[in-house]
Amino acid sequence: MKYLFLHQNFPAQFRVIAEALAADKGNEVLALCQHRRPSTLANVGVATYRFLREPLANQHPLLQEMEAKVLRAEAVAEACRNLRKKGWTPDVVVAHPGWGESMLIREVWPKVRLVSYVEYFYAAEGQDFNFDPEFTVHDESVLAKLRLKNTVNLHALNDSDALWTATEFQRNTFPAWARERIQVIHEGVDMEALKPNPAASITIAGKNLVLTAADEVVTYASRSLEPLRGFHVFMRALPALLKARPKAHVVIMGKEETTYGAPPRGHASWLQQLIKEVGPQLDPARVHLVGFLPPEAYRAVLQISRAHVYLTYPFVLSWSAVEALSSGARLVAADTGPVREILPPGSEPYVFDFFDAKALVAATCRALARTPAQIAADAKDARAVVKANYLAAKQVEALKTLFTAGKKTAAKTPATTKAPAAAKAPAAAKTAPRAVSASAAKSKPKAAPAKAKAKASAQLATKTKAKA
Repeated sequence: MKYLFLHQNFPAQFRVIAEALAADKGNEVLALCQHRRPSTLANVGVATYRFLREPLANQHPLLQEMEAKVLRAEAVAEACRNLRKKGWTPDVVVAHPGWGESMLIREVWPKVRLVSYVEYFYAAEGQDFNFDPEFTVHDESVLAKLRLKNTVNLHALNDSDALWTATEFQRNTFPAWARERIQVIHEGVDMEALKPNPAASITIAGKNLVLTAADEVVTYASRSLEPLRGFHVFMRALPALLKARPKAHVVIMGKEETTYGAPPRGHASWLQQLIKEVGPQLDPARVHLVGFLPPEAYRAVLQISRAHVYLTYPFVLSWSAVEALSSGARLVAADTGPVREILPPGSEPYVFDFFDAKALVAATCRALARTPAQIAADAKDARAVVKANYLAAKQVEALKTLFTAGKKTAAKTPATTKAPAAAKAPAAAKTAPRAVSASAAKSKPKAAPAKAKAKASAQLATKTKAKA
């Protein structure tokens, strides 16, 4: 079978399935993306597409994001025409429609099987938008942009032969008339790589400190340290938590940047703002900001975690939540829709209202106070949830079935696993970055100056080495 993946940031959500498909010598796997990064996926050809024109300088504000998506669709269609001219036609196109890349695929290959990963359908009520009273938005132009963000989703619902998303919560964000067409298939977790390890440890550089599972370790992980993942709630709860558990250590993983929503006013990052707000009440010998860790160190942190605190708005579920369960960590979690469907049995004492910092502290203290027997039993229950619903091997088989339903294997074209030539065109134009509904009217901020970042975390920042 010939597979073509479309994702501006490939491999992203397609890493596990693309790698599995490429491992089969009977398959050819290619990918088109906008932002090429060093790939570790064997036998996967990757090429970048380039915009055919620049965005208009004075584009209507409500059309700016849509224009970027149309430019991507146009660029991808041109790259696909080049493939077609060379005699290469995929059996299956797998796309994330969120950035518009698949909107014109039918104009190039009208009969190709198009399978779309529909991640999230935006709404003005009941989801992430205006969930947090601290950041409520009433601007009608923001609501207009929010509504228009779903245009690409509607195209995908109309054009796709098959659809899937990662969780029941995410499927339920889509209109009722569309849900029955959307299968729920998570990306999957490698339970052998992410499993309990009593010998795991991390070394906090510069503090002469080694932490193991014998210590009271509280962990927090997010790609970016920001409100959508409850970072502000977590940080404000730390002074009370450290006071209640004098031996506890807190390890915070994530980048000092804003991925979703708006940046803070008057500060380069949310970390900088919260360090100013609660930093004087935090003991730098017990609170460790370790940044965005490489896989081995990240795994070790989860393996020594006594309580992994996870908060999220009603939005897309983080990979880290399921990975923590697979590692045997006790999930201490905010009671929002994405979280409820992954909780192991008996989680009630460790669930709290998103906005209740006192309840967060109490739930975390309960997790830290568990006996060794309780810790072992909870780890077993956590992994049972992952094995039943998120095991990578099962998810891969489900996706293979979804991708190939009704398809016959085409003849293999020699040497097409090399990156195909993209459309000849001007250099890529700068486009509006992805934004979620919490800040539909605001673009992503520029990276904070190095001095500002250093100031934000100078007191607590560390480097981490890990053994797993």
